[in-house]
Amino acid sequence: MYGLLIESIMDYIRKRFGDEAWESIRQKAGIPHTCFSTHETYSEQLIPKIADSASQVIGLPEDELMDAFGVAFVSFVGQYGYDSILKVLGRHMRDFLNGLDNLHEYLRFSYPKLRPPSFFVENENKNGLTLHYRSRRKGFVHYVKGQIRRVGELFYSTKVDIFVVGQHFNKDDNTTHVTFRLLLTTWPSKTPGKLTRTVWWTTSHLVDLSGVLVHKLQELVKGVYLLLSSSKASH
Repeated sequence: MYGLLIESIMDYIRKRFGDEAWESIRQKAGIPHTCFSTHETYSEQLIPKIADSASQVIGLPEDELMDAFGVAFVSFVGQYGYDSILKVLGRHMRDFLNGLDNLHEYLRFSYPKLRPPSFFVENENKNGLTLHYRSRRKGFVHYVKGQIRRVGELFYSTKVDIFVVGQHFNKDDNTTHVTFRLLLTTWPSKTPGKLTRTVWWTTSHLVDLSGVLVHKLQELVKGVYLLLSSSKASH
């Protein structure tokens, strides 16, 4: 795997748990590298080793950490400009998932040794879809779940609930096949027209309110004036 993935994990651990925690995890995992090169390849077992060591050092479940690593990766790649690529894969979350294999083919120009997973979408309906994930890597199910959820939140204003409904290892091609069921909930957003109307009505209400206040203030001043006038007349 390329160093970009490991860089994102190192960045996440250092920011959330501190440099000392990362150093302890690195040493416990037996990783000789103190830094990683984005375009250099490393052992496929490196991330599972980091997750296992981090679980022991930090005290969080390994699956939870892998999920967090996946979430962090989506935000991390923004500094390399890859977020702009993710944004144009489609108008909806379904479009993004259907275009993932094409995205990986595009990335081969920058990462020629890339061994990407494969994604296939089926059984789409208004509530969600079924996503098939195939990869030669083992132990990345929660990592992928974190990535997908974060993409939905960040780029499509969509809450993604992910459930594993099937998983098996194929000895013939040495791949893991996982079947996910995704429930998609798009957060409501105001259109510019509605937003404008809301602001207009709010402004109108403020104007009306200020008019009432001015009228009441005028009545109060008038009352005080009459009171003072009658007081002077009595003297």
